[in-house]
Amino acid sequence: MNRGDAPPAQEGLAKLREIAFLHIGKNAGTQIMHLAQQLKPHGVMVHQLPHMRKLYEVPAGVEYFFSIRDPISRFKSGFYSRKRKGQPRIYVEWTRPEAAAFGQFEHANQLAEALFRTDRAGDMALQAIQSIRHTAMQQIDWFERMCFLDLRPPLWIIRQENFASDFGMLLKKLGLSLAYADLQPAQDAATAHRNDYSQTPELSDLAKENLRRWYARDFVFYDLCQRWMRSHGALA
Repeated sequence: MNRGDAPPAQEGLAKLREIAFLHIGKNAGTQIMHLAQQLKPHGVMVHQLPHMRKLYEVPAGVEYFFSIRDPISRFKSGFYSRKRKGQPRIYVEWTRPEAAAFGQFEHANQLAEALFRTDRAGDMALQAIQSIRHTAMQQIDWFERMCFLDLRPPLWIIRQENFASDFGMLLKKLGLSLAYADLQPAQDAATAHRNDYSQTPELSDLAKENLRRWYARDFVFYDLCQRWMRSHGALA
């Protein structure tokens, strides 16, 4: 089975509970799959779907979960991830539009501050944020054509900012006699696809305000997900 295929019944895995991880980019997906692989001996097989696979493309009846992240944090992570071309864990060359974007904006703060300006810098910023793979798509875009929380709710949602407690709740939702502390998270930066942004400029108040405007739909989406989580289980 290809990694991106929806989980079918497999010979030899009949006793495994197969679920799908809807993989929204820059939301701790690498760490999630590192931990998910440790669930197989406990009867759960997690299939990671490709980045671009949206929920409406996943066959009905397939159990799934996903992760979310504060949109401003996700923007900064996505900007620098693509600036590094995915390194050190992977290498994906820039597209032509990405090369143009990074040629114009060295840092995330510069791009964010230029959004909504009515001069050439503003024009370039709008094109750049739509050209960089991880900054172009909003998290809510993975749920187009779907009334997903009412008609096709997930097993659970993992917030990047509350990773350990939310993953622990997923284990409970799966009915496993495991706690997060029983698992072994990836510790090194490359395996966890985790990077240090302490040497990059902080986002200014103007940059954050512009990003709140730009990602307005995602802030509504994030709040919606948290309200659903609150109504279905304890939140940290």
